[in-house]
Amino acid sequence: MDKSSQKNINIYKDITLLIVCYNSEILIKQNLNELKKFKTIIIDNSNSSETFNLVKDFPNINYIKTSKNLGYGQANNLGAKKASTPFIMILNPDILINSGAIKILYERYLKYENVGILAPSLYDYNNNRRTNGSNSRLKKNYSNTNKYNIAQGDTCYDFVVGCSLFMNRDFFQSIGGFDKDFFMYFEDNDLCDRIYQNNRCVIEIPESKMVHMQGLSSKYSFFSNIKLSIIHKVSEYIYYNKKLNSIKLYTIIFKHFFDYFQRCIISLLIFRFKN
Repeated sequence: MDKSSQKNINIYKDITLLIVCYNSEILIKQNLNELKKFKTIIIDNSNSSETFNLVKDFPNINYIKTSKNLGYGQANNLGAKKASTPFIMILNPDILINSGAIKILYERYLKYENVGILAPSLYDYNNNRRTNGSNSRLKKNYSNTNKYNIAQGDTCYDFVVGCSLFMNRDFFQSIGGFDKDFFMYFEDNDLCDRIYQNNRCVIEIPESKMVHMQGLSSKYSFFSNIKLSIIHKVSEYIYYNKKLNSIKLYTIIFKHFFDYFQRCIISLLIFRFKN
């Protein structure tokens, strides 16, 4: 879609919401009134039928059940392929969807040149502002931050977290979407790197505000949390392997191993002392 030729925008016709979920029916239900307004694609990585039962009667919601857990990136790639609108909004289930915030992102996209991703400012459930990524790469035309490193105006970041991303669908696909090597975690960092490699910017729009109920996307057991910790660490090494030479990568691995070894020894000593 040619940005210069657009006069009238319609967020409900021009944007498809992409939501990857895993046993997230409670959060989907909480957002249902907003989801009913948009063209929405829900990609369900779980074995549960609860989410399907919630959305089956809404023709605007395309529910996709995966044959296996594809992970976050690949599931979003699948959703983007199914979308027919010029723009997509990638959302975690634990984002409280706000139509007004999405409209601001759309309007701001039309204002700027060379945009790769626009992201809203994020708040917790108590309305406390959170940082949305790293802004060490500042663009003088957009950057405006305070001493707490939180954007006060539209600000270019190195990356923004992948829980809420507004993008042009064709551009997202042209750079390959999320890297399939990342099952979960660091796929957003990698995507932002490739956006800058394609001479586009990653910008947070503080005027666009969304609540992120972080950590509530799924129900996790103790062992699930251990598994996620391992996945996080593996994804981190995959990411660094793409950015660093072997010496730097092995140095990081050694430091992490030494750190974990120290923690294990200290934990064992504390346990022995208490007993």
